[in-house]
Amino acid sequence: MPDEKRNPLKLLEASERLYQIKDLDALLERVLSEARSFVNADAGTLYMASGGHLYFSFVQNETLFRGETKDKYIPSGQSLPIDKGSIAGYVAKTGEALLIDDVYHIQSKVTFAFNPAYDRETSYRTKSILAVPLKTRDEEIVGVLQLINARNASGSTVAFSMQDRIFISEFARSAADAIERARLSREMVLRLVELAELRDPFETGRHAKRVGAFAVELYAAWSARRGVSPREVHKVSDVLRAAAILHDVGKVAVSDAILKKPHELSFDEKVQMRSHTWLGARLFRRTNSFWDYMAAEVCLNHHENWDGTGYPGHIPDIFAEKVYPGPGKKAAEIPLSARVVKIVDVYDALVSERAFKTEWRQEHAMRFLRYQAGKQFDPELLAIFLTMEDLLKAIAQKYAY
Repeated sequence: MPDEKRNPLKLLEASERLYQIKDLDALLERVLSEARSFVNADAGTLYMASGGHLYFSFVQNETLFRGETKDKYIPSGQSLPIDKGSIAGYVAKTGEALLIDDVYHIQSKVTFAFNPAYDRETSYRTKSILAVPLKTRDEEIVGVLQLINARNASGSTVAFSMQDRIFISEFARSAADAIERARLSREMVLRLVELAELRDPFETGRHAKRVGAFAVELYAAWSARRGVSPREVHKVSDVLRAAAILHDVGKVAVSDAILKKPHELSFDEKVQMRSHTWLGARLFRRTNSFWDYMAAEVCLNHHENWDGTGYPGHIPDIFAEKVYPGPGKKAAEIPLSARVVKIVDVYDALVSERAFKTEWRQEHAMRFLRYQAGKQFDPELLAIFLTMEDLLKAIAQKYAY
């Protein structure tokens, strides 16, 4: 009887699903989970290659993590050199896949070695490993996919097979092309943030990445509470991160004299500052693009307050030659995406050091947010956000550099 998991049709379907994912982080996580599912691997790590190093991007481990979301966020500074000294480094250096039955009994004649430090720290027992290069059709190595501890039907750890190697290597080639496409899209998004950073020194790439990750996780937690379908969650999450990253991109059109003014703004200056909301939204005008729709939605509305005291309020036409901000939007009038970004943007601003303030301790920031429930913030979303402290710390560590 053929193995359904290794059915070539299943491989093709999985590869097609990858090409439908626009967000880089969502794609990397899906690549790792799909690969693990194909060969029934207990754990795995996905590394991205950059500047002669492999950077830990995602890690999954059913035995250790048991669904803990925070454990997938590894600090971005952790890396391995691309050389023949480690298993993943060897794969990236040579472009060859490795199939190892037991990493504690590797042949002495090979150049690579297994580092047991993680096993000692966690009391985990790594045994079998299948590591394959993420190599594009142009032969560029964009990373390494490493699967750990294949399991048989009874759940016991077994060796990966040669069939597993062939199957995952083919999947990795499709995944590498999808990753390269998504990475280029992410780089373009971050270049827009860099433009905003030239004008506003507080709108940094690190802040934008954290806001994007916070937003996706808060939306996911809200969706789980509300019973939103997985299909809808994937659709929204796939574009919400980029929309959140770009929430303040409209500041590129605001004068330096206003953005960098050390004193309180005048009324006219406040109006000009607030114009970054509709000026940012104007950048995303493709009516048939869900990506543009959500990016415009977030840019325009992320300064609206739940109680109606925010800005820019109701605007008949953001493309008009003269824009007249109206009364603030209230409660459900504010799009969900903007209500999510509102919370995470304020939180990250509070806990981050700025030129005019020191960072707040997390408990102080949470206390302030709690006080603003029903005022600035959607009380339901905020109640969920306040339960995410460990996850927020893990994301902050990942995007600290």
